[in-house]
Amino acid sequence: MANNPGQADDAERRRLHAAFLEAVNIGDVDKVRQSLANPAIDINYAEPGTGLTPLHIAAGRNAVAVLRLLLATERCDLGMKDAQGRTAAIVAVTVGRNPAVGRYLADLQHGAGIAVPAQRRRPGEQTDSG
Repeated sequence: MANNPGQADDAERRRLHAAFLEAVNIGDVDKVRQSLANPAIDINYAEPGTGLTPLHIAAGRNAVAVLRLLLATERCDLGMKDAQGRTAAIVAVTVGRNPAVGRYLADLQHGAGIAVPAQRRRPGEQTDSG
């Protein structure tokens, strides 16, 4: 038994988040879904050292199914930056080599473009499709 109960809680939290990040990294949709159902999981948890969040990892791996799950929670902080100062949108383009996902994430982050429902767009804003 740990001398300090808080240390055990911290260790368990780190273990849970490490498992969550690994599920995101390998694109295991079922495990990601299970992790998201756990109230102890912080969807914006940043990996120590790299600062990569689940959204960064999924964007960099082109794990579109995982991205959809994460974004569906509406709890992702799209503006979070990793240790190199990159948002998930930038990681999607530079690491994942997927400019379409990068644009989509950037549009969501800035509340603009086709990724944002018409009722939530800024007044007078047009999208590429009209």
